[in-house]
Amino acid sequence: MKKRILLGIKCILFVTLALFCVLVVNRWLMPKYYYNESWPTTNTYQDFYKLDKNTVEVLFFGSSHAVSSFNPQVVYDNYGIRSYNLGCEQQSLVITYYWLKEALKYQSPEAVVIDTYTFHKYTDAYVYNDMNCSEGVVRKPMDSMKLSPLKFEAGMAIEKVDPTQSGLSFPFTNIRYHTRWTSLGENDYTEAEMVDHGGIKGFSALGGTSPGAADATFSEGDVDSVEAEPMVVIADEYLGKIVNLCEEEGIKLIFVNIPYGESIARYKSTKEYADAHNIPFYDFNEENLYHEIGYSAEADRYGHPNYIGAEKISNYLGELLLNEYGISTKSDSSFDKSREIYIHKVNNIKLSETTNIYEYLERLNDSDYDIFVFSGRNIGSFVDEDMANRWFALGFATDLRSIPEGNHYCAVKSDSIIEKMTSEDIAFSGTIRNGKMIYNFLIDTTNMLPNYQMFSMVINGTECGNQNTGIDIVVYDSDFKQIIDKVNINTTVEEKTMTRY
Repeated sequence: MKKRILLGIKCILFVTLALFCVLVVNRWLMPKYYYNESWPTTNTYQDFYKLDKNTVEVLFFGSSHAVSSFNPQVVYDNYGIRSYNLGCEQQSLVITYYWLKEALKYQSPEAVVIDTYTFHKYTDAYVYNDMNCSEGVVRKPMDSMKLSPLKFEAGMAIEKVDPTQSGLSFPFTNIRYHTRWTSLGENDYTEAEMVDHGGIKGFSALGGTSPGAADATFSEGDVDSVEAEPMVVIADEYLGKIVNLCEEEGIKLIFVNIPYGESIARYKSTKEYADAHNIPFYDFNEENLYHEIGYSAEADRYGHPNYIGAEKISNYLGELLLNEYGISTKSDSSFDKSREIYIHKVNNIKLSETTNIYEYLERLNDSDYDIFVFSGRNIGSFVDEDMANRWFALGFATDLRSIPEGNHYCAVKSDSIIEKMTSEDIAFSGTIRNGKMIYNFLIDTTNMLPNYQMFSMVINGTECGNQNTGIDIVVYDSDFKQIIDKVNINTTVEEKTMTRY
């Protein structure tokens, strides 16, 4: 009897250990998309699970259009409404429905806002299947969903719509990723740290503009003569499920379409569906609404708005949710942390878009930035006093105006400052981030042929040196764990040009 009990205990321990190992290995093997990427899907869904229960009044869903347009931080800071963005790239309506069901286990929102872009199919060259998206972007939100009967149900539903995908591979991700072990990196083993850092409540702040882009809006008078474009095959079933679920839960459902030059035919079919189901629909491509928020295709970008365009959209929605729909307002300290991340991301964008040399040097004065400096050939004679003073303000001691012609200058600003100036060849290396990231400087001019001389600055395995004259500056963000900018300031000419490379 004792032997049987002991055997039973051993079996239980073995099964428990095996399951633990499988779960841990599965987490390692799954691809990760963190806060330091344009589409931080892992943070979006893992951060959601870290929210206190019933602390969200509004949930946003939709494609990457939604991710880059609906900013919960702006909605909270300006209107006091707690919201969360559960959008992701190419979000299929199947994913929207199942993630809405998952979200309702933890939150009791008063309103759900859905971006309507994926109600219609992508261009013919981009259509993969009836899911209306690629397998890769299906996996991103589904991999992060907690293991439960709902995840099994969602996997089977996905396989039914797209038979090329394995329903069981969603709860058992090793089926899909078992060969990925050869390409594992730091991010795969630091998931807890990266998720704990947090994102911007599911929002992705983007930069950039679209020089020369023309505004493309329509008026209500343009609609009547246009034939409605049919929605995707799954829209009837899964939009119906979403509508019914919101009605059952007493949730206000709102449709929103962001500025992207949408066809009138798509607007018409969405509007007809919305009207038939008594769903408010706000299309920012309609000229009155477009101009009301002061949107610009050139300055704010279509499709994936920059953070300024997103603020315009989010401010309109925040006021609408508060005054038109009476959504509750409550204070929430978790937005203090996400605000810091948002400000930091915006500062990174501003740095990468700054073209004035003096303003750029001022923006470098940030404790999260590690700065690598390389002048391998000729620093030139046009460093002026204003530039030198800004250089000193960064903590560097070398007067760039005093570097003799033909001398090499290398510098690193991290926890401490290292500066080396010499006319001789040089090679040195070091680490930052507590030894996790290696950098190497190498100048080798022993070969008489210029094409074979070495001017190298390698940061975390990436070659960042070049053959330009003047000063190369590489900015590494220690909080975002990535290089965020590389510029060359040509100080060999009086007008001192700045070029990104």
